[in-house]
Amino acid sequence: MPSVRTDRGLDRLVTFLDAVVAIAITLLVLPLIDLLAGAEAAQDVGALLGDHLAQFGSFALSFVVIARLWVAHHALTERVGAYDGLFLLVNLSWAFTVVVLPFVTQVTAVYGSERLAVGMYVGTVTASSACVSVLSVLVRRRAALRREGVAAGDVRLEASVATTGLLVVALVLGVAFPAVNYYAFFLLFLDRPAVRLLRRRVPR
Repeated sequence: MPSVRTDRGLDRLVTFLDAVVAIAITLLVLPLIDLLAGAEAAQDVGALLGDHLAQFGSFALSFVVIARLWVAHHALTERVGAYDGLFLLVNLSWAFTVVVLPFVTQVTAVYGSERLAVGMYVGTVTASSACVSVLSVLVRRRAALRREGVAAGDVRLEASVATTGLLVVALVLGVAFPAVNYYAFFLLFLDRPAVRLLRRRVPR
């Protein structure tokens, strides 16, 4: 697919994606506001927080997840100077995963560590990370997509690929072993060793 070399078009795409992320993060807090609105006036704040600790935990986790996904996407788009149909399609797929995250966050708050809830949440995060990995590959391999002065070697794949690979393992473990559930996200602490390993195997 030929690149569409319009700065205005690329700027509109990035602005749209940033708006999607901002709205998704905002939507995360709405269930907490509804929770507070439905609370009894005489209820102690500490008791309210304790009774809904899982919901607050889901909010905090999803905020960090969306922020991390945006940072990775932002770092990549800093190297982009044009776009084509496939680049647009993968970005829209990434936006879809971000939009779904507030919903699956609420699912985790309501259904806890049920296998389907774990699969939906970790699966959505994995799909989002996979989209960033695909975008990284596209920008690395297609010179027409890169900003002037950015070489293929400047677009590193290891971080996004390592994160996606660890998330795939986390998805399998979290669904296969109910006791593991969301604790599988701790695998992401292995991302730096995984990146170092990949850098030994992937040439610049």
